[in-house]
Amino acid sequence: MNYMEVRIETNRAGTEVLTALLEDLAAGFVVEDPQDLQDLMEAPSPRWDYIDERLVAQNRSETVSLRFYLDDSEQGRLYAQEAKARVENLASRSEGALGPLSLCVQPVRSEDWENNWKQYYKPFSVGERLLVRPSWEQAEPTPGQQVLVMDPASSFGTGSHATTRLCLEALEQMDLAGRHMLDAGCGSGILAIAGLLLGAQDAQCCDVEPGAVKATRENLAQNGIDLCRYQVYQGDFLADPSLAEALSARRYGVITANIVADVLLAMAPSLCAWLEEEGDLLLSGIIDERAQEVLQAYLDLGMQVRRQTSRDGWTLLHLGHKS
Repeated sequence: MNYMEVRIETNRAGTEVLTALLEDLAAGFVVEDPQDLQDLMEAPSPRWDYIDERLVAQNRSETVSLRFYLDDSEQGRLYAQEAKARVENLASRSEGALGPLSLCVQPVRSEDWENNWKQYYKPFSVGERLLVRPSWEQAEPTPGQQVLVMDPASSFGTGSHATTRLCLEALEQMDLAGRHMLDAGCGSGILAIAGLLLGAQDAQCCDVEPGAVKATRENLAQNGIDLCRYQVYQGDFLADPSLAEALSARRYGVITANIVADVLLAMAPSLCAWLEEEGDLLLSGIIDERAQEVLQAYLDLGMQVRRQTSRDGWTLLHLGHKS
């Protein structure tokens, strides 16, 4: 089925008026408000360190966009006409207090939503041992390469971002045979899957987001990983003693944590305690400006640097216990 996008330019006050005015025509609304980004920047969260300056530059307008979608059908077109009439009537009475109140309708084909983004996600190799590809692409691995199937629909990490790519490259260079692995903040599960494909004996995965846990389980299954080789937990082991106890039941030969600096700082005592004496700890998701801060916290807990790598403004710390 095809759809129509109805977009109305207004301001923050206008969104409440318009949603009330049009709620009987629309199944739901999408609001693009530049102020949301400003609020985000002024209320920092432990889940992120960095906001792209290009995004900030694109959000300097005070105009708010309100969008909703209608079926491209006779009824949908009648709804669009009714919406236009109501908005024009509101504009004549509001005298500019609710912003421009300009409305446009444009067709959206369902295949555009579902398929067009696929052209931007192609198979890629990580070193000599790993080939990452989406399920709809065919790509022949070279001898010795493991194929990791990862679709971007989950929005929890596909391996193309520098932070994840740095971790994959580090894993690809290790001998993981027989190791126990922990992926703390697993997202899509891509790092755990890579570790298991590259020889890890088993993997424990955890994330605070239910959607990430669901995506991890689906991606592990899609890659044919046997159920007996992994466990996936949802929760925050920093706040949940029972989860911390479950994860600390063994030591790990490799731990990956691709999150953000503040969370890595909070996790430091646990991750260091759970790492085997000869184990490898991979920390990523760290903006370059905070790399030294994170590193020092782990050095203070008896770790040492095995390798430090930076790409596109992001740092990977490969650490281990002091010998």
